[in-house]
Amino acid sequence: MSTARRKSPSFREQADRLTLIDRWRHFVLDQPVLVHPGETIWREDDHLLVERLGGRVDAYRGVMNRCGCRERAQ
Repeated sequence: MSTARRKSPSFREQADRLTLIDRWRHFVLDQPVLVHPGETIWREDDHLLVERLGGRVDAYRGVMNRCGCRERAQ
């Protein structure tokens, strides 16, 4: 019997305080996301994933913005 393994994200970050984010690194979210202390954040494809303290993972859409200007990403 084989079990499916999830690909490990290349970079995860744990929130150290209550934060409302609208971008994470070069990833610009479609809508702001509230992240609580201790929750884990990472990006996969066109989603920002947040592992909540209870273990649930929420996904939020967005786009990569390498130029650093929000207007060009929209």
